[in-house]
Amino acid sequence: MLLGLPDFDILFPASVGDAIAMLEEHGEDAKLFAGGSDLLIAMKHKKKLPRFLINIKRIPDLHGIETAPDGTLVIGALATSADIAASGVAAISSGLAEAAQVLGTTQIRNIGTIGGNLGNASPSAEFAPPLLCLEASLTCVGPDGARIIPLDQFFLGPGKTSLGPAEVITEIRVPPQAEPIHDTYIKHSLRRMDVAMASAAILLAMDGGKVMRVRIALGAVAPVPFRAKKAEAVLAGQTISEELIGLAAGAATSETTPIDDIRGYAGYRRDVVRDMVASGLRQVLKAAEENEKASV
Repeated sequence: MLLGLPDFDILFPASVGDAIAMLEEHGEDAKLFAGGSDLLIAMKHKKKLPRFLINIKRIPDLHGIETAPDGTLVIGALATSADIAASGVAAISSGLAEAAQVLGTTQIRNIGTIGGNLGNASPSAEFAPPLLCLEASLTCVGPDGARIIPLDQFFLGPGKTSLGPAEVITEIRVPPQAEPIHDTYIKHSLRRMDVAMASAAILLAMDGGKVMRVRIALGAVAPVPFRAKKAEAVLAGQTISEELIGLAAGAATSETTPIDDIRGYAGYRRDVVRDMVASGLRQVLKAAEENEKASV
């Protein structure tokens, strides 16, 4: 028994195909393993007891971060938070870069992967809100080949996803943005390294002082990360004012279903969401207005 963990065997697939075959062979007795920042904790507390860990860290072609010829940002599932933070992705999405920078400790950022962060399906997954705003999708490969899963259809509940039992996330795809965007990610936690008590991502595109596109996504305040579409509807096509910011923040709060737990009370989480959405909207609105002035 290693570090208080139950006994297990480690398997080392040479390819995604090998990993899929191992998942098919061992079924519920096997779990994919890369950074292991969530899985090993679950094993230590006996919440998950796999007999086999399939270590996919050595599989080539799953670590890259690149922009495809059509402008799509392609992030390999094994890219770590540190990789993403250092990649220059902020030029495409400030919110995505900010999420990478505030995820856990330095050690966690160096080993934790974006595929694991999303695949674990925690309501507080840091990468989920900014990627939902960017309308990202996942490429998943299984026994029947590859398929694309829009991120807003991926999360089914805490720890539950639409992945098949022998499917592997291989990459995250962020489509090119049709117009200049300004986005941010805000995380509220007791300490910077802690899991979010509540989180929000805001994305805004403006034209002539009016909202062309707005996306608001929330984490840790519902069973799954989600887009606050009622709040988005308040702002769509409008000239943003303080009154509208307040209405949108209130609408976002009304869409949450937080719980009481060791990190905070439900009522406090709702108050935090209202404040985060309002401050995030002010932040991206200021950036958008400054950009419009500079382009005149």
